[in-house]
Amino acid sequence: MTGLKNCRFVYIFCFRRLLRATRYGLLTALSLVLGLSGCNGNPDIIKDIREFSQDHFFYVDKAQCDYPLVSPAWQKEMDEQYRVNLFLPWRQEAARFSKIDVEQAWVKFKDGSEEGKKSSRRHRIWIGKMAANTGLLSYPNTSVKAITIGVAHLRHLPAPQAAYFRKALGGEGRGPFDRLQVSSIAPGTPVYISHVSKDKAWAIAETGYAFGWVPLKELAVVSPEFMNRWEQGPHAAVVRDKTPIYDQDRGFLFRASVGSMFPKTAAGEGTVEILVPVRSGQGGAEMRKVTLLQETAVTRPVALTPCRLAALANEMTREPYGWGGSGNNRDCSSMIRDLLAPFGIWLPRHSADQASEGGLYVDLANLSVAEKKKLNYCQGSPLPNPPLVEETYHSLHWLPKR
Repeated sequence: MTGLKNCRFVYIFCFRRLLRATRYGLLTALSLVLGLSGCNGNPDIIKDIREFSQDHFFYVDKAQCDYPLVSPAWQKEMDEQYRVNLFLPWRQEAARFSKIDVEQAWVKFKDGSEEGKKSSRRHRIWIGKMAANTGLLSYPNTSVKAITIGVAHLRHLPAPQAAYFRKALGGEGRGPFDRLQVSSIAPGTPVYISHVSKDKAWAIAETGYAFGWVPLKELAVVSPEFMNRWEQGPHAAVVRDKTPIYDQDRGFLFRASVGSMFPKTAAGEGTVEILVPVRSGQGGAEMRKVTLLQETAVTRPVALTPCRLAALANEMTREPYGWGGSGNNRDCSSMIRDLLAPFGIWLPRHSADQASEGGLYVDLANLSVAEKKKLNYCQGSPLPNPPLVEETYHSLHWLPKR
């Protein structure tokens, strides 16, 4: 199984299990990718995803469209935990990760060995220079609270250049996976800076779900007043993917993906006003007011219903894959996080952690390939004869009911 196939399986597996853990289950097109039909009459070939409709409304029961999948009390509890996790870096007074944690992310590249093969001398010298620039002998050398002012990228080393795997995950073929990429970070994400590189161009930033090296120019230092206002709420979640954000004075700032969260200041006729962070000339964080269409950003948490979930899932269809958020695109685990963020549901960043977050967890580590296939065939539960949905449901939007 290649990396992308494995990612597809994890996405489906996590998505179904997380919703099964709620009061009701929503089976979507993504859960049908496995194409399983039980132990009796197992298919010889798992059906291709192209055989199923990519419109998520196709799999929504019309009668249950606006029926809550979870209780309001449960969703409120999840949303409160989401806020705790999101603003955790601003509660810190010290680094959460040790020097060993930081080194383990890149030390495997330091000696130049890779999958039993020796890397080129040029590659080893380059890695050595990046490692020397970390200045970890003095780790941690700072303690600053900041915020991302655009889409930022966490790296294993303070280096923007990509370092690719020789082979794709699973050992089949080649894949464009940058070994130094950890994760992308949405604009307006609270971070804690624990260390600055020797050249003063990079910083180790800790978020509520991951950490890594980030260019300092992508961060802005926050004041106590800024933090208080940013946390105050209410908050609006972006529900239109890659929404362009403009500042009247500075022009285009960044594109906000689904799940990005910003303080909401006002709502007009068909519009919503939010605050976005910008970096001042001295490196401090400032706020700018931005007006968006009301169907672009909504107050979170949004009620978790089948049709709202399907509408949000449709926003992510036909998007290119991005390993660790490379190219400002999503991998499988970030897609799950972004999908559930507007509903106030927090998830870990990595698929392995998401798979064990809730519900039934089946460990396949010690099983043979044949045993894994048999388990998939026997315990897979596809949705037979998914209901057709009237065309009017395809135009549903995110405007709250009055």
